[in-house]
Amino acid sequence: MSWIIFYLTNISINTNFFGTNQTSLDSLFQYTSLIISLLSLSMATPNSNDDGPIPFQITLETNSNLSQSAPQKYDDFMASLPLTTLDHRRIRLYQGFWIPEDYLRGVLTIQEHFTSRPNDLFVASYPKSGTTWLKALIFATMTRKKYPLDQNPLLVYNPHQCIVYIDKHCSLGRSRIVEAIPSPRVLSTHIPYSILPDSITGSDCRMIYVWRDPKDVIVSLWHFAQKVYEGTPNLPSFSESFELFCEGKSYFGPIWNHIIEYWQESKKKPEKVLFLKYEDMLEEPIKYARILAKFIGCPYSEAEEKQGVIEQVVGLCSFEKLKDLEVNKRGSGTILDGNFSFAAFFRKGMVGDWRNHMTSEMAQRLDGIVAEKFKEAGLEMINMKSETTLGCSD
Repeated sequence: MSWIIFYLTNISINTNFFGTNQTSLDSLFQYTSLIISLLSLSMATPNSNDDGPIPFQITLETNSNLSQSAPQKYDDFMASLPLTTLDHRRIRLYQGFWIPEDYLRGVLTIQEHFTSRPNDLFVASYPKSGTTWLKALIFATMTRKKYPLDQNPLLVYNPHQCIVYIDKHCSLGRSRIVEAIPSPRVLSTHIPYSILPDSITGSDCRMIYVWRDPKDVIVSLWHFAQKVYEGTPNLPSFSESFELFCEGKSYFGPIWNHIIEYWQESKKKPEKVLFLKYEDMLEEPIKYARILAKFIGCPYSEAEEKQGVIEQVVGLCSFEKLKDLEVNKRGSGTILDGNFSFAAFFRKGMVGDWRNHMTSEMAQRLDGIVAEKFKEAGLEMINMKSETTLGCSD
């Protein structure tokens, strides 16, 4: 109950969020009514949620007493690892990948202590590869029988508040809160597959991985950093960020190895890892909504098909719908070293924006690097589309 009191108290006095005109007050009333409805639905099944997960934000608020100090035991070890900086953040080379130093504590904590459950579902991706959209689709799909679509938590919570990003929260000392999430848990990670603990890779839990044209990824990463670190002196130019990206020096990079590892595992264990291409999902969202639902274990019934439920779910999770919600226009979240607006997750949501930032020589260079790495692993380059807009940029 504490989280709802906290929310209502703060949202009602924060006129910067809704404003004071009649339209804004109507939005506040609708928003508050929806929150109360979600509370009653969540309280009905506090320990087990057969109809789908509850928003992580609810678990976070109701179990805040379980939070501990950020783990410091790994600091000496981390200090021994190769170091560079990116967007003013320190990143360390660990087991072949460049991990943000502030998240590396969480990665090491997960490796040592995380215990998966057989019915856990992981949303895995390289940063800025369609994660926000995929989270929304998965959450809406899994909760469609728990919440009416016009009362879905996605209408009041950012997708990242619905599905927990374990790398971040374990870095903040919230491992016990992650453990307190009722089953079925939906958890997200940017951790490369080879760095995941055996409790995940060797268990019966399932993973859905999405990847995206690396050229659009670096564009999205750069814009995200510009928004998050706005006002920070000496931020790298796009050209400078591009050079580092091509060298493999990026968050959880090199990106090509990140993609290859999950692809290889999807070939070995297709029942465990579903490997998706962002561009394909944008091209045929209904088709992939069905694929997601079947893999998750909650396929659409014939009656739902006839009623257009799939189309409604896809519509709820569309770029324009999510971008226009109050929480995503005016809400904010945190990374470990600061706050940022949720609007940073919703820029263009399109394929091919790299054309507005790269010369043909730059594009050919990155394509060549990725194609060579993919060819060595047996993975072919995706045929990239140039104009599709439906999902979110991360």
